[in-house]
Amino acid sequence: MKTAFVSIIGRTNVGKSTLLNALLGEKISIISDKPQTTRSRIVGVYNSDDVQIAFLDTPGFHRPENKLGSRMIEVAEESIGDVDLLLFVAECRAPGSTEREIVRRIQASGLPCILALNKIDKVRKEDILKVISDYTQLHEFDSVVPISALQQDGVKIVLDEILRRTEESPVAYYPTDAATDRSERYLAGELVREKLLRNLRDEVPHGTAVETVLFRDREDGSLTEIFVNIICEKESHKGIIIGKQGTMLKKIATEARSEIENLLGRKVYLECRVKVREDWRNNENLINEYNEF
Repeated sequence: MKTAFVSIIGRTNVGKSTLLNALLGEKISIISDKPQTTRSRIVGVYNSDDVQIAFLDTPGFHRPENKLGSRMIEVAEESIGDVDLLLFVAECRAPGSTEREIVRRIQASGLPCILALNKIDKVRKEDILKVISDYTQLHEFDSVVPISALQQDGVKIVLDEILRRTEESPVAYYPTDAATDRSERYLAGELVREKLLRNLRDEVPHGTAVETVLFRDREDGSLTEIFVNIICEKESHKGIIIGKQGTMLKKIATEARSEIENLLGRKVYLECRVKVREDWRNNENLINEYNEF
């Protein structure tokens, strides 16, 4: 058995989770066009014949504005540690101050690192070489791969680069039929949060969390019942989430239920309720209650 532990690191909203899902060939991490979508570390497991790669998807580096943001940065920093390889995902453009700080952390770790320059579908081909030059002047990466995770362009090259760096191991660290270390209960809650992020605007989605209060299968196995509390910070946000005559909440729940059914492979009854917990992102107890770091 050959194995590797790989941390996927980078700034927020650069496509780390999209790349993880593309590498695995299935959706493990939620994705949206909002920054700070990933709040906690999630392991995605790639299994093939005698190879297992554990990918650690982590929150993006950013300037925290509350205690939740600071906690997310701690999780991201901790991920640059006890792994075999770093996969640094950055947009294909000149490195900014956040990217330069990440490079400094990579250098301090002493770990090998592959740089994936993402979203090449949004830049001119002649600009890609300039960006590669900018980054290679900052650090001697083990490999630099231009990619478009969304369009699956270059993803196989990234995987091949990682496979070349796997090492012999006496055992697999995760069951060979596992795609993630997270439970179905956790993934269901995350899919509800994804629909909040995708359907809501401005500050509202960032101040939401999803608490799964019930997740159970009926005895005959025909249905899974899921009850969640959608947490927000203001009464005005609650009204936006519910929408006129409940239309927004129904839309969010319908979209989430459909995707949860695809995930579980069975029918789902999903009930969503909205609760207000003012300024929960600065309350350590509530941060721990609503998030599995």
